[in-house]
Amino acid sequence: MVPTTRTAPTVGHMVDEFLEAVDEGFARDRYGRSFTREAARELNWSLGTYVREHLGTIPLAELRRDNVEALLYDLSKAGISRRRLRVLARSVRALYDYAAERDLVRHNPAERIALPDEDEGGQPTAGRARRSDPTPLPTISDRAISLTLRVGTLAFVLIALFFLAQSL
Repeated sequence: MVPTTRTAPTVGHMVDEFLEAVDEGFARDRYGRSFTREAARELNWSLGTYVREHLGTIPLAELRRDNVEALLYDLSKAGISRRRLRVLARSVRALYDYAAERDLVRHNPAERIALPDEDEGGQPTAGRARRSDPTPLPTISDRAISLTLRVGTLAFVLIALFFLAQSL
C-alpha cells in the first residue's frame, strides 16, 4: 500500500464544501441556526465569486486578516457598495466558523477587519504598516505600556494583600 500525503485544504476547497453544506441545510451560523435562503444567496454571491476567485488558492490555515482587508479595499475601489462589503466580510467569517467547527483552523481572519470608508484616515489600519511588511510588530512603546500595566497590577495586588492581612 502506498502512503498518501494529505494536502492542506485551500480556501477554494473550503468554500465549495461550505456552500454545499449550506445548500443542503447542514451548515449553521455561529448561533446554531440554519442559514436562511437570503443568507445562502449572499454566501453564494460573496464566497462563490470574489473570495474563491481572489483568495481560493491560499491554504485555509494561511489566510490572514490582511488578505481579507486587501480584498475588501480592492473591491471598494472597484465600486462595490459598503453593504456588499459587509456581507462579504460576514461570509468569510461564517466560512471560517464552519472550518473551526471541523478543527481545520484555529483563527478567523475576518473576525475584526476594517472596512473601507470614504474617510480612509478614520480606519484602524490607515497610516500603519501592514503585517506583511518586515517591520517588527511590537514596538518599544507597546512594550513599555505592557510593562507599566503589569507593574501597576502587581502593586494593586500587593496593596490588597497588605490590607487583607491587616484586617485579619
